Amino acid sequence: MTTITTRTKSRKTAKKARAPRATPIRRLNPAAGIQSVQDLADHLYVAAQVELSTIPMYLYATYSLRARGHSQWAAPRGVLRTLTGIAIEEMLHLALVRNLMVAIGYGDEISFYDEDFIPKYPSYMMNRYNPDDPDGEEILLTLDRLSTGQVSTFRRVEMPDDIDPEETTFAAHPEDVGQYTSLGAFYRAIDQAFCDLEDEIDWALDDARKQYKRAFWNEYGSGKPIRIHDLDTARQALKIIIEQGEGTIDDHKSIEVRPGVEDYTHYEKFVRIEKGVEGIGAVDGGPDYEISIDDPEATWPIVADPALEDFEDQPAVHSLMTLFNAAYCYSLCLLDELYEHSTDDVETKKIPGTEREEMFSYRYGLERSNIALMQGILYPIAQVLVTTPITDGPFKGFNAAPSFEFYDFNEKTKVSKKQQLIDLCDEAIHHFPILGGPDGVERQIALVADI
Repeated sequence: MTTITTRTKSRKTAKKARAPRATPIRRLNPAAGIQSVQDLADHLYVAAQVELSTIPMYLYATYSLRARGHSQWAAPRGVLRTLTGIAIEEMLHLALVRNLMVAIGYGDEISFYDEDFIPKYPSYMMNRYNPDDPDGEEILLTLDRLSTGQVSTFRRVEMPDDIDPEETTFAAHPEDVGQYTSLGAFYRAIDQAFCDLEDEIDWALDDARKQYKRAFWNEYGSGKPIRIHDLDTARQALKIIIEQGEGTIDDHKSIEVRPGVEDYTHYEKFVRIEKGVEGIGAVDGGPDYEISIDDPEATWPIVADPALEDFEDQPAVHSLMTLFNAAYCYSLCLLDELYEHSTDDVETKKIPGTEREEMFSYRYGLERSNIALMQGILYPIAQVLVTTPITDGPFKGFNAAPSFEFYDFNEKTKVSKKQQLIDLCDEAIHHFPILGGPDGVERQIALVADI
């Protein structure tokens, strides 16, 4: 029987010395507790920011995988499918948190497409680090390719506060202003507040159908959106978020998806990747070892924590990174627009040139457009980026990568956001013709909803 060992190689990292960038946050005070519905809304706003801060990190690591064709079939689950499923579940959490804000009447206080809302990298995890506390152990969030070190950071983000006394998530204590011992503790405080403030919450029942409810998919994970209208449905939504992340108080390893079917928590999934239980499913052709995630052959040599400003003198890479950022922000705009429309927003339209009539839902079109954008636009652009070598400048020898930065759509022009996205694509196609074609990014952009 052949013994499987793990081969590791040293690899260089292209990372500019960049100070952590601060994302404006609402400071919270766990010591005082959640005393009002406004306090509850503030906590939910921060929760949404935290959820969004994890999505680019997890997608970035997924995009970095070089052995995609192998990884998706890796046993028992595979890194690619695991990371993809986790990222989609974080999108679910983001929607559930916003649903909660809408449900308590504070939906107008949040917008995903907001420069002050979109997280920056590198940055410290929000409300998990106090710069005035010399004993605090910060969690620095970065965009970097997949490695055991990066997965260790992911694990710490999801780590329950009682998992290992010798390896605490950080040294800060709950009584310190702005600190929570874990994401689970944070969400449990929110859950308790819903119970305590039930009589003070004026449930926004008229806006319930503006919440995200349909068009969710995740073949590599579980859970679905919940329309929240009372205490029970609010607690159901929070239960999904808490248990998918760190599990229950008694079990941080697995959760019951439905009777007889279990899945691992995010924390446990990251533990399994870190320990090599979940592999990338690729070998180098030899019989004696698999390629570990730390092997340079496992991932593309992409720049860590890229910033658009670093590539201003490289028009090809700059144009493609700009297109990615604009598409990323367009997806956030689509979600904002979605929350402005009810699922009852359905009308009958006559099909041009015929006598036939069909039901049409603008809201449903937004939901489908957002999913199509993630699959058919963001993913292909990211693939072109990570496979594009940088031929000049301080990052020469490495590959480009998406930076997930805020793109400022010009609101002063009469040109729509979609047309601006089309124009950016036209510019990038001059350097990357692969973006064109009948099934290319250019075509997919033409199909998304115009907002």
